[in-house]
Amino acid sequence: MLSGVTVSCFLFSYLLALVWEAVRLIGKRTGRTWITVFLLIAGLVAHASFLYYHLRLPDAAGAPLAINNWFQWSMAGSFILAILCFLLILRNPQTSVSLFLLPVVLSVTGIALVFGGSGSFGAGGSAAAWRWIHGISLLIATVFISLGAAFGAMYLVQSGRLKRRPGGQRKLRLPALEFLQRMNRWCLFATAVALAVGFVSGILLQLQTDQPFRWWEGGIVATAALFLWSSLAAMWEVFSTGSMGGRRVARLVVANFLLLVVVLTALMVSSHGLQEGRQDSPTGGQQAGEVPR
Repeated sequence: MLSGVTVSCFLFSYLLALVWEAVRLIGKRTGRTWITVFLLIAGLVAHASFLYYHLRLPDAAGAPLAINNWFQWSMAGSFILAILCFLLILRNPQTSVSLFLLPVVLSVTGIALVFGGSGSFGAGGSAAAWRWIHGISLLIATVFISLGAAFGAMYLVQSGRLKRRPGGQRKLRLPALEFLQRMNRWCLFATAVALAVGFVSGILLQLQTDQPFRWWEGGIVATAALFLWSSLAAMWEVFSTGSMGGRRVARLVVANFLLLVVVLTALMVSSHGLQEGRQDSPTGGQQAGEVPR
């Protein structure tokens, strides 16, 4: 039964929720928030079913519930972001946070579809634990960077509106600047920590394998650049003060997201993390590129 759930099921629900949120800006409608909640719940149920079915397929080492390729990795990221979007809507039901969060969810899902034909990750073995830590920490960093971009965009929009017109516009309601600035700071610091764990575990993972360490590989260079930038941004925020601190942090987290796009592109178009010479599914059945739409 779960095999019948396709990407279109939850992608359509998220897209409908985004369209409805845009419609919310036009006048007042009874039950408008709960329609969005219902659409998100439907999407999350379908997304969870789809993800569980694909993650429970054994990997090359026979381990179930494992993230075996970039498609599953991206789908897991979009699922976490969708859950956080749902929780933030419940926390701020009268605001338009989903207008900024749902596009991020859809973008990460789109990345999964674009790179659905990539090969499988490396098999298990002595380096399996480091591979798991490396993948999960980078997934967490991606989630925080994506959230930071949404919160940063909201902060810049809200602060600009209040600066031009005290009281702002009533139709597009956003959380308070204090909440947005706090979320931006948390995302900035959490990103730096997660990337540090991912970068160190990646080095230890490479040392556990027999393959030579290619420092000049595009994926490694891009990840190192993102880690260095995020660390410097976090330290800048800790050791500097100023009246425009909120706007500065917002710009930093948005810049993090733009750099993340470059990094993910470099990782997915390269052979980083993939088994050499394997482009088929580790189960020997459905090919990696055959993504259920």
